[in-house]
Amino acid sequence: MNTGVFISALGAASVELLETAAIAYAIASSGYKQEVYWGTFVGLSLVGIVTALLGTSLQLIPLYLLQIIIGLTLLWFGWGWVKKSVLRQVKGKRAGWIEDPLVSEGITLESKAEGFSKINFIIMTKSAALEGVEVAIVVITLGLASGAWKEALSGAILALFLTISLVILLHGYLVKIPEVLIKLSAGILLMAYGTFWLGEGVGLDWPLDDLTLLLLIGLYSFICSLVIQWLKKREDLDNLETIAEQKIDNI
Repeated sequence: MNTGVFISALGAASVELLETAAIAYAIASSGYKQEVYWGTFVGLSLVGIVTALLGTSLQLIPLYLLQIIIGLTLLWFGWGWVKKSVLRQVKGKRAGWIEDPLVSEGITLESKAEGFSKINFIIMTKSAALEGVEVAIVVITLGLASGAWKEALSGAILALFLTISLVILLHGYLVKIPEVLIKLSAGILLMAYGTFWLGEGVGLDWPLDDLTLLLLIGLYSFICSLVIQWLKKREDLDNLETIAEQKIDNI
């Protein structure tokens, strides 16, 4: 079993599906449960069908070219997640979808709708599909590059079941989920795999083979830790300077 691919797919899918769950919960709490159920089902189903068709056709592309494309894709995703998570960790902020998912996503629901609201159904379908696309991209890239399709798919499926379980059993505690650390960890894993497969795609011979992944994960984790500590110190110094300037102005 390719544990690394499984964990990467699980972490990445969990990040996106938790965001979908938060949006769905907010819409359902507004009185549109049927729209949420059907919108989520339709949105994720459409993505699943397209993913199955796309994943098969992509296998016709030469391996080295796939590895380059996959490496760059995972680096792009991973870097974006790491950057956001590091800044949030420094500022002590949380993702917008945790506190107010509808506002953070710019979603405005149809109010006072009688019966089944087609507009709110479309809103939920679109939200589920958009987040599902990101999950699909990660699963496809992980599966194509490693050949570990079972691990990539099972990681994403487990993330879906865990997300559903959290919403059903612990929906009142969703705000306590450490989403910043989850996204940071997933971003680091994607960057490590992206670097590894990009290197293989351009013909780089990694000296430790697959063990190089562990070194890359450790390296990126170490760099993130240093950057977080440095930014926190710089922010503390900026705050001290601001306080000192205010005191001088008051003299």
